Amino acid sequence: MFIDEIPVRSKIAIEFHHSSQSTNLETTVKRIGQPGRSGRSIITDAVRINGKVVNINNFKGNINVSYTKQGANRCNVWKLVQVKYDRDRKEYLITSPKDSEKQERRLSPRIPIGLGATVQISGDSRRHNCTLYDISKTGMGIRMEVLESKAIGKTFEVSFADKSELSSFTITGRCVREVENDSRIRLYGCTIKPTPEVLAYIQRKKVKYENTLKASGR
Repeated sequence: MFIDEIPVRSKIAIEFHHSSQSTNLETTVKRIGQPGRSGRSIITDAVRINGKVVNINNFKGNINVSYTKQGANRCNVWKLVQVKYDRDRKEYLITSPKDSEKQERRLSPRIPIGLGATVQISGDSRRHNCTLYDISKTGMGIRMEVLESKAIGKTFEVSFADKSELSSFTITGRCVREVENDSRIRLYGCTIKPTPEVLAYIQRKKVKYENTLKASGR
């Protein structure tokens, strides 16, 4: 499970460990952040103690995040996350670096993409604007407004252009997962069977992404 798959409005614990001292803060996920070079992220409410916001930027030591799904016996833990306090918005940006994403469920790692796209959904005559959030050899994630009907089980045909590659692609998948981002936005996960051209594209993006991580020291 990636940190940005924690449902919106879920309770999480931010755990600080420094020397022999530990501090736990409980907060609520507000929305999902955009994936980037630093990893995947979520935005949470800032914690208040005695009416004052806790400025997490002043904390030292290692920071972990834990989340327990309702009814589950075990919790998910993301280690050595980065947390930044936004003074204007009164919220925390929590980023899980690649090294912390060891609970990957798929056999193929997902590569952040973040490209504008359109999607045609079976049973729906309209084309919807969306963002191709990430992709792997076995699946893709897209970000878009909430659909009026149930998405899981439907066919998603996603079309996008990558200007850096001077190429455009259409990928067909089956929706198997829906994650709430906020009241208007959802993340939809689809399984795919890519063509040789799409596989080659994914491999190129994977190499570029891994080289970027190495250059940044992750």
